[in-house]
Amino acid sequence: GSSSIGSEKPLALGLHQLRSKDLPRAREMKTTQSIGSFASWFEGFAGIPRGGFFGRPAWVDATKAPGHTSQTKELGLAKTMHSFMTGSFFFFSPNLVWCFISVALYLCFPYDIDEAAKGWSLGWVVKRIAIISGLAGAYYTFFFATLYGQGCAKRKFRPGTSPSASNMAHNLWYWCLGVLQWSLSECAMVRLWATGAVPYVPDREILQSPLQLVVLLALVLAMPIWREVHFYFAHRFIHIRAVYKYVHSVHHRNTDPEPFSGLCMHPFEHLLYFSNALLPTLLLPVSPFVYTWLFTHLGLAPAAGHSGFEDHWQADQYHYIHHAKFECNYGSPQSAWIDQF
Repeated sequence: GSSSIGSEKPLALGLHQLRSKDLPRAREMKTTQSIGSFASWFEGFAGIPRGGFFGRPAWVDATKAPGHTSQTKELGLAKTMHSFMTGSFFFFSPNLVWCFISVALYLCFPYDIDEAAKGWSLGWVVKRIAIISGLAGAYYTFFFATLYGQGCAKRKFRPGTSPSASNMAHNLWYWCLGVLQWSLSECAMVRLWATGAVPYVPDREILQSPLQLVVLLALVLAMPIWREVHFYFAHRFIHIRAVYKYVHSVHHRNTDPEPFSGLCMHPFEHLLYFSNALLPTLLLPVSPFVYTWLFTHLGLAPAAGHSGFEDHWQADQYHYIHHAKFECNYGSPQSAWIDQF
């Protein structure tokens, strides 16, 4: 009997020691699983792919050539409605980044409404042109430099190709015209606010009124949806043969787009494109921030969406196919259901 008890004690100690040894590993595995579960909730936050800013979107099949992964399961009315209902269209998309940029622009470089009330002058107009040109120039240059200069992305839709000097001269010329029209449109609206020709809601009124604050937040969330609707139908309009020939063909000279080609448009197309921001602010008394938000969205969104690569933040295979094939994919992934309809 004593020998059996003696033999059990070392066995019990051995099991206890084994469990103590494995406990830290078990805790580590549990912690890793918890972190992984937490991270999965934020996968795609602000539109950033799983692999990072220059990562491949989760739906892209790496075994297929760039631009050849089917997007059928990723697009459609059900997907769009789900993104609207859950808010992922805003918080898990580039919209969140552009909104933060808009807030920074609005707070750091506010509109000179008081100066504009005194009349037109080169002082405040040139200042606004410089601010917008600096923002747009830095944003577009970042994508061009990292993609074509540093090679941060690897999966180019057309491997081995780069824009020529003449192609870049063409794109930069029309890009500059677009940035100038963007800047002057803001100046014109500021002057209309300053003279009382167009009513607006001042910041102090919004901060003092919970109702106005709720309205502002609702408009901020709604504006990307308005952008989708306006862009789709404006884009279909300029694909009417006569309009396409004299206007939209300038943009479509880029069958293999690069970032600056995103805002490379005929001035009339710029006017139609930027009218997206004019309609709400001319028809409704809203905060000037709504105007900043819309124009920032309009001005910056085309850059990465016309990159020519599929493995980075805001890569847009859907619109690339439009440039390659012309008569398809008139909308964006969010409005693809209209194309399907």
